Amino acid sequence: MQNKKIPLLLIATLVCGMTACQPPSADTDSTTSTDNTESSDTTSLTEAKTPRAMTSAIVELSEYSLREKLICSKLDDAISAVGNKSEIKDVTTVQHQISACLPAADNSQILQWLTDYQSMYDRFLQTTSSTDNAAFYTLMRTIERDESITVAQLKQVSPRVRYLVGLIRGKADISVRYLGGGDYEFHHNLIAMAELFSPYLPDDQSEFIERMAHDNQEIFWFDAAIAFAFEELVERTLFWEDFMKRHPHSIFYDDASDLFDTYRYLLFFGSDNTQWTDEEVRSFYNSNNERLMQRLSIRPNSQLAKDVQTFLDFMEQPDAERHKQYPTPDTDEQGHKINESNAAHYQLSKALAIPSPWASASDGTSRTTSDKNKDCMSGIVCVDKNTTTQTSQATAPQTTAQNINQ
Repeated sequence: MQNKKIPLLLIATLVCGMTACQPPSADTDSTTSTDNTESSDTTSLTEAKTPRAMTSAIVELSEYSLREKLICSKLDDAISAVGNKSEIKDVTTVQHQISACLPAADNSQILQWLTDYQSMYDRFLQTTSSTDNAAFYTLMRTIERDESITVAQLKQVSPRVRYLVGLIRGKADISVRYLGGGDYEFHHNLIAMAELFSPYLPDDQSEFIERMAHDNQEIFWFDAAIAFAFEELVERTLFWEDFMKRHPHSIFYDDASDLFDTYRYLLFFGSDNTQWTDEEVRSFYNSNNERLMQRLSIRPNSQLAKDVQTFLDFMEQPDAERHKQYPTPDTDEQGHKINESNAAHYQLSKALAIPSPWASASDGTSRTTSDKNKDCMSGIVCVDKNTTTQTSQATAPQTTAQNINQ
């Protein structure tokens, strides 16, 4: 019996040394001391004053630690188990597990859980039925307009769609987004997702996912058009350029660089249904956009400012000078004919030398500017497009200059 008491006394001594605990004063009544001992059985380890209280605290602490370790060891399995047949209670259970495990997890584990959690939610919102039929479209449009849903409408769609619609009506963090072209999708609250992980990440990583959540909460493309204003496109481009300056060693630096390249490319070339200048790249359709670009061109220590200045100089170049400096072949690298309507964009692509984020690599595969086939326009972290379950935002429309550069 004596040997079993030694470890407990040793632990008590160490804890007292760390917490500066003091023995009862000499004038403390023995009866009062006994009462305090009995009432302190459930006290915390740092507050334990007696061997009995210390034993109780250690047991409770061990049970708590063991419980937490068991929960966290099963978290990966719990996330993987959630799919498009799961219920919202399964998602809530995972959320509770993540909340319990994040405080003690290391950075690599947190980032892995973040990525897996994002993929989990994408799986959860998938529907097995076709989403292009008239009944689905009518129901989604009704929800989007916040109109009353009829029983007849619900009967015409799959049980999974009905279940997700029920979650929306129950005010869950799920909504319906219209993507254009008669296409809808179920979507989750990215800002709430970022808020779950952000407190446990370094400043640069927290800033990254919070910005991604803000930008990707709404759609990026709409019927081959950029779904937000020119001013916002400029602001996003500036943000990612500044992010790289502030956090040159961030684990998300390459993703930030891809985003910067994507946004600045669109800033100059637009998309099929979004053009900022006329076909000859001589004048802006919106004078406010021109004034904004003029201000950008004098921004100090900025690659974007240099690109803008090159762009503005190109707009002023006479045709003869353009043709001399940037000779235009009859066809581009892919054999597509270059005509008058796209000759200026071809020349501009040579002047700026900004690779299209959707250009083809030498082996013919799609790539981004850093040769990473990633989707950064859907969630709070960039993911490999080959493993992305939602493709509506991952695939960009072909821009005029993109067709030329491919």
